[in-house]
Amino acid sequence: MNNYGATVKELRKSKGLLLKELVDEQLSMSLLSQFENGKTTISCERFHRLLDKLEVSFAEFQLLHTGEHHSEAQKLMVDYVRSMGIESIDEVPKLKKKYQKLTAYFQRHYSLELDHFLQLIRFDYLMKEELFKGVPIQEAYPKHNYCLDSAKHYLLNTDTWGVYELRLFARVAVSMEPALLWRCLTIAIKKSQRFAKIPGNKDILYNTFETVFSVFAVFDEVDYAEKTFHLWRDHVYEKEHIEQAIFMPFFEGWTCLLKQNKPKAADLMQQTLDQLERLGMKTTFSMYQSLSTFVLKEDFPGILLSDPLLSEGTRYGWEEP
Repeated sequence: MNNYGATVKELRKSKGLLLKELVDEQLSMSLLSQFENGKTTISCERFHRLLDKLEVSFAEFQLLHTGEHHSEAQKLMVDYVRSMGIESIDEVPKLKKKYQKLTAYFQRHYSLELDHFLQLIRFDYLMKEELFKGVPIQEAYPKHNYCLDSAKHYLLNTDTWGVYELRLFARVAVSMEPALLWRCLTIAIKKSQRFAKIPGNKDILYNTFETVFSVFAVFDEVDYAEKTFHLWRDHVYEKEHIEQAIFMPFFEGWTCLLKQNKPKAADLMQQTLDQLERLGMKTTFSMYQSLSTFVLKEDFPGILLSDPLLSEGTRYGWEEP
């Protein structure tokens, strides 16, 4: 992994950790020693497991390893994401050129993340073609779900989920059939329990709830949206996550809207907006005020996605102010 082992060794020593403290059923003493000394490589899953143990995000690791927040592959991904918000079919060729550039890079430098990202943007590209032709969104999405089959297979066959797996799940959630999406959400909770206990990581799981809820909402899957909200709220209250608790009335209101109770929906959403205003959280208030306007008009065209890589663009239809 591009001599990642040496950087891992540097991180481990800086934290005062012995090599044996990182050993578990997937990371043996021998494997870790060889990896740190550049004598072998490890799988993406094991690498992210190792970062979890070191309590370091990949972005932090990348910055230490290269001096830059993004790898070369990620820079190309960000460049593509910045061009995703096209408004007419005339702009599609521009996306195609960037896709070809990514594909050419991928053929020279294999990356699991780039492999999955190429699947995602092919799905996005084909979706945009359909939507610009006037195909309804509910018909367009199922036609091209196959583009992300490999990424979904990876998730279903990975034993332990960490940062990468949760973010991948959120990225491909929009392509999943309702029953599979619900199943994967329960899998995500179960497989990421150990990971979520690491300080700073639990918000990624909560962001996953937000994404899954919005997918069900966009496709009018009322029962699944309500089940997701209840599961999400239970986790928030059980863990006493104050920051997340502020947003619970908003999403409860969205659930009410899906059940055709618009007055109650507006009242509940306003509770969150009032709390944000009282706390002086101006940027978040503005963002959720804009979101509530779209949602209450039943004119919300995308999904919510909090992702460091994809945040360079739009949140699948909800562009942040």
